Amino acid sequence: MKVFIFSHEADLDGLYSAAIGLLRYPQAATVFLGYGVDNMQKMGNFLYSATHFSNERGVVIVADLGLNDDAIETCRQIFADALKNGWKLMWVDHHPWSQAAIDMVKEYAELVHDSSGNKCAADLMYEKLVPGNGLAQKLASMAHTMDFFTKDQYLTPITELIKYYQNFPDFYERLAALAQKSAQGILWDADMHEDYAKYSRLRDEAKVQALSDLQVRTVDGVKVAYVPASPYLNSSLFSEEVLAATGADLAMFYSVKGKVSIRRSNERVSCRQVAANLPEGGGHDYAAGATFKSDPADTQAVMAELESAVAKAVRKDK
Repeated sequence: MKVFIFSHEADLDGLYSAAIGLLRYPQAATVFLGYGVDNMQKMGNFLYSATHFSNERGVVIVADLGLNDDAIETCRQIFADALKNGWKLMWVDHHPWSQAAIDMVKEYAELVHDSSGNKCAADLMYEKLVPGNGLAQKLASMAHTMDFFTKDQYLTPITELIKYYQNFPDFYERLAALAQKSAQGILWDADMHEDYAKYSRLRDEAKVQALSDLQVRTVDGVKVAYVPASPYLNSSLFSEEVLAATGADLAMFYSVKGKVSIRRSNERVSCRQVAANLPEGGGHDYAAGATFKSDPADTQAVMAELESAVAKAVRKDK
C-alpha cells in the first residue's frame, strides 16, 4: 500500500509529525510544504501524478498544515479526485479553522483536528496513529515543547538545522532524511553536529545585522518591532531576543521572498488576527505567518503594509 505524508516544512512539529507517520507507515513518502494556495496546489500536482499513473491505491495524510478559506476549493478538487481514484485521506492539524474548512474536509477525509491550543500536530499524530509507542510519544513531547515554548526539557538544536537546510537546493531531501532518522530514534549525530557548527557562525553574524537594522514603531498603542528576516535566523527562537531587547509587544520578521513571521511577547494582540489581514495568513494567537504584496526591496512600503495589518487587528479587539 502506498502512503504519502504531507507535513509542514518549517518547524519541529512538522518534522516530528512526519516521523511519527513513518513509525506507523515505514514505507511512506514524506513531502514537506508551506502554507497557502500555491502549496496546496503543489500537493494536488503530486497526488494527481500518484493517483492517475498507477493502479495501486493507498493513504494520504496531511499533518500540521492549516486550511485557510482561500484554499478550500483547491483542496476540494484535490481530495475529490483522490477519493474518486480509491485513496483514503486523513488531515491532522491543530491550527484554528473556519467551519467551512472543517465541513469541506470532513466531506472527503477523516479530520483529526484540535484547535484548543493544548496540543500540537505531533501530539495528535501520536494519539491517532501509534498510541503507546514510546519513541512517538517522545517525539510528540519534544515537538510540543518547541511549539508552545514550554522549556520543560532539553531539545537538540534541530529546529535551527531545519532553518539552515532551507538555504540548500536539496532542502526537501535533507528534511526527508531528518524525518527518517527521527523515526529511527536518531535525534542528533555527527553529520548534524558538523552542519550545526557551520550554521551557528552564520546565525551569530545574522543576529548582529538584524538587531542593527530593525525598526520599532507604535501602532494604536502596540509597540511593534519590524525586523528584516535572515535565511539563517529562526524567527521563533530569535523573537525572544528581539522582544526582550526592544520591549516590543509584537515582532514582525519580513523577508526578501515576500513572507512575514509574526511573534508576540504578551496578549495585547493576536498574531493570527494580524496575519488574517495579509495574504495567505494563518497560524496561532502567539505565532503566525503570512505573505505581503509590497516590493520586498521597498522597506517603507513593507512596513506600511504590515502596520496596516496590525492596526486592523488591534481595532478589531477593541
